[in-house]
Amino acid sequence: MDKYSFGYPKQCTKCGKGDFMLQVEPFLKNGERIRLMLVGQDPTIFKKPERVKSVLMLDQENSQLSRWLKDLFGSNNFQSLTLYATNLIKCSFNKPPSTTQEGGLNFLMPYFKNCMEYLKDEVCKFKPNLLLTLGEPAHKLFITILDNHDSIGKSMQSAFKGYFLKVKLEEVEFDYSPCLHIKTFRVAKVYGDSVKQFKKGIENYFK
Repeated sequence: MDKYSFGYPKQCTKCGKGDFMLQVEPFLKNGERIRLMLVGQDPTIFKKPERVKSVLMLDQENSQLSRWLKDLFGSNNFQSLTLYATNLIKCSFNKPPSTTQEGGLNFLMPYFKNCMEYLKDEVCKFKPNLLLTLGEPAHKLFITILDNHDSIGKSMQSAFKGYFLKVKLEEVEFDYSPCLHIKTFRVAKVYGDSVKQFKKGIENYFK
């Protein structure tokens, strides 16, 4: 199974020319157990953006996100799962969307309209058991492609309940939850026991 098997583009000209470039590859780790799909926002980072070669920098085993995922799932469970990671927006920008005048979400919307079909293809071909979006903008944009999006809370606080939602995209059904930013996870007072329930739900996948 190749990391480009699921529809992530190797080339794209849908958005024309601008201060962006398709230069980051999807990430795939083959395993024997559940199929987990991670969906980030876009590959642009604040410091040394040239470091990003793979989605969510998961090609770097000691990256902050890699360490956090191993802690969340448990090292043995993490090693056993099949993991595919992609972004809503495939291209890297010359500055993070959150720093733009219109704000991250509004900035990303026109790009997402062009990337949306790629993402649908990826979900339908990968067929995840569980899909997690990372951060509020990723959640808000991702749910718009789901068949039953009207039943899902539009904000992170209304959607992150600590349990997984049963969702559907075309003929593919899977469990879904938005996932808090790593830093938010550590100080998630507004989410009460939802974080504990979320971690317990992750554990139940491997029983």
